[in-house]
Amino acid sequence: MDRAVFRAFQILEAVSRARDPVRLSSIAADLDLQKSTVHRILQTLGTMGYVSQEAETGRYRATLKTWELGSGVLSEHPVKRAAAPFLEELHRLTGETVSVMVMAGDDVLYLDKIISPRPVRFTTRAGSRVAAPLTAGGQAMLALEPDARAILERIAERLRGERELDVELLLTALEAVRARGYATSRNNPAVVSIGGAILGQDGRAAGALSVSAPTERTDADKQTLIIESVRVTCTRMAETLGRL
Repeated sequence: MDRAVFRAFQILEAVSRARDPVRLSSIAADLDLQKSTVHRILQTLGTMGYVSQEAETGRYRATLKTWELGSGVLSEHPVKRAAAPFLEELHRLTGETVSVMVMAGDDVLYLDKIISPRPVRFTTRAGSRVAAPLTAGGQAMLALEPDARAILERIAERLRGERELDVELLLTALEAVRARGYATSRNNPAVVSIGGAILGQDGRAAGALSVSAPTERTDADKQTLIIESVRVTCTRMAETLGRL
């Protein structure tokens, strides 16, 4: 492994994840790197146009060139390309916010979504990453994942002190998800999310579709409608992906 390249991507990821411009010293401390190393790499990234430095504060932020790099990859992802008509159909059937996502390491990566036009909304923007078990779509994909235990253990360790995850309880929940063919998530009490896996030819999840709606307008009948819509749409999309 080329350590210089590895460190450069570590630093670029750290700057890209930050909500606000970040200090060089903070990057160095978070990544356990020498300030001189971080400074040298930031200078190179700046020359290439991937980061910029604020004149007033000296802090660094990612530029739109970083976004362009990622959005180019997202736009060409085969699941995203195939998902467009199915997202539109799922949105038409439910009237709610719909998303398509894939596994990216131990996280889910949101590839695309259609936002509900109705007043109460729940949004996770395209390009966002979230720990897989914290989302309905992620749970649906994990239910088909042979390495689910190892993934959950890594996530539990990563989130320790921030959020406690019971791996055994989650594994039991994933068995139920696998049996019924969909997952539900209520991490936000005001929102219910229902997700289903898009089955790949290898028996694992090629991706997932999810519907998120405010709890206040999701009664038993509406939830049944969403579940059936997710199941049918995931099956149809899996058939389409299988022909590509």
